[in-house]
Amino acid sequence: MDGVKTRYDPVVIPRSAKTRKFDVFIVGFDHCLYHRGWLAGQGWAKDWTKIATNCLGPPAIVSRDSDKFIELAYVGTDHSLKHKRLEENQTWYPAGTETMDWGGKYIYNRGSACSWSTDHVSFFFIGMDSKCYEKRWVRGIEGWNDFELPGTWTIPPRALSQYKDEQKMTVYGLNEESKLFYCGRTGAGDVGGWNHTVFDDGTYSKEIPEAVSFGDSGQRIDVFVVGLDSSVYQKTWTKATGWKDAKKIGGNTIYAPRAVSWGDSSVTRYDLFAVGRDFSMWHLFSNDGDKWLPGDATWESLGGKTATMAGGRV
Repeated sequence: MDGVKTRYDPVVIPRSAKTRKFDVFIVGFDHCLYHRGWLAGQGWAKDWTKIATNCLGPPAIVSRDSDKFIELAYVGTDHSLKHKRLEENQTWYPAGTETMDWGGKYIYNRGSACSWSTDHVSFFFIGMDSKCYEKRWVRGIEGWNDFELPGTWTIPPRALSQYKDEQKMTVYGLNEESKLFYCGRTGAGDVGGWNHTVFDDGTYSKEIPEAVSFGDSGQRIDVFVVGLDSSVYQKTWTKATGWKDAKKIGGNTIYAPRAVSWGDSSVTRYDLFAVGRDFSMWHLFSNDGDKWLPGDATWESLGGKTATMAGGRV
């Protein structure tokens, strides 16, 4: 894969096992957004396609409707929010490099997105006033609706959807005291609004938290943050125990880690990736989320030299 030099970490959207497809998005040195897809049996699309211009940073992206649609939003070089959608017929709306201008003024160059079902998409970005703003689409409710989350946000957010039947979302961030907190809500409408909870007493580096939920039932959540000592810390929540104390799992990272969880009801697998202070990629994995291999606080080097944080997941 060549032809475009990327400015930021890539964003990868895996489709379902049924479609056996994934899509890659990068922002070039020309501040343009490029897209390229891979399909089982066909391989990579012939070339990168330019789909947007004037990107301040990488997009927040989510797929919906059994992977028929991809929704993305990004902060433009004018600091306003832009939106674009890949339709079911695999054409972009608006067409070419045009986008829908959602306006506003946003301070950070990246945000986050989540979807609890085929009927919902939410985007989260931080305004110039350090407030977190949500753009939400729900089938049956007209248009994109705006919501404001409580708290003071000093880094870009990390959104996570859980409990499909309950329509639950949580969004993680760091406050002005570098404390880890989340905002949570349940339901599609505005009834009840967002709550705000500081759930750890530690002080952490100003890096975007990583959050993963295992399984459709949302029985477990893991949040990974970088400490002031450059080590990675893990916070775990289960329905049975609530939030556990932060666990130090080592590493010597300069960016926030990236995690993936996968498997079925009988097999669980977590993979954690981070860029070390030597600019190499480092890796841990776990079969239960608690015992990390090749050894707790002992990371496996994947080599390489990278100038951006680990990417690969929205």
